[in-house]
Amino acid sequence: MTETTARFDVSRSFCVMLHDVAPIYAEHVATFTKSMSPLIGNVMSAAVVPCWAGVPLTDKDRPFLDRVRDEYANIQLHGYEHFRPTGGGLVSKIADGKDELNGLDPAETDRRLEAGQEIFTRWLGRPARGFIAPTYKIGCATPDRLARFGIHYTVGYGKVTSSTGEQLPLASWVWDVSPIRLLCRAGYRLGEFQYRFFKQALPCVVLHPLDLERGFLPQIEKTVKKLLNAGRTPVLPESIGFGVQNSQAEA
Repeated sequence: MTETTARFDVSRSFCVMLHDVAPIYAEHVATFTKSMSPLIGNVMSAAVVPCWAGVPLTDKDRPFLDRVRDEYANIQLHGYEHFRPTGGGLVSKIADGKDELNGLDPAETDRRLEAGQEIFTRWLGRPARGFIAPTYKIGCATPDRLARFGIHYTVGYGKVTSSTGEQLPLASWVWDVSPIRLLCRAGYRLGEFQYRFFKQALPCVVLHPLDLERGFLPQIEKTVKKLLNAGRTPVLPESIGFGVQNSQAEA
């Protein structure tokens, strides 16, 4: 992909990504920032939802967005509204209807990607280079479709994929799997299993606002400290070469 990616040592690195970044969760975001920044500074990704539950960002959200931009070195597009507009299946039931892109046709997918990038450009100063689909279900938002809107990598549960098809495997801890607490604990255990046995995967600690309400912050902090104590340092997708196509196009 790039010389940086070619030299990248997955055994010495990890990443932290906060999903569901929206004004409705401003206090939760502030709590995560206060918890994580003494450990890893601003080397974190914030996955911003531009129109949470149909409510777009506005001028009154500028102080919140300014803090996110200052405190998170990488900002990604996280769907558009986050919630699935119609229909649903097993994944939707488990995820409490938050699998937005499931069931959208290509035209509606395009409309939401375009609108999301417009909001990002207006309120965050630039379009997103990276994308995370709500509940990791991309629907029609394939890498080639994302590239049409200036998005050149997408983060899934098990891998990061570039618009040219190159991939980096991830070992992900995810606590906000479902309102069912047992599944949240299973998400953590699966992350531990992957970290132990998938040595070629980049460890990825995935945070959600509801993790705080469910009491998982101590376990999250313990996981990050464990990675640091193992001699790993935090990295960002874009610092290891993902998204460079877009930056070159802007140059």
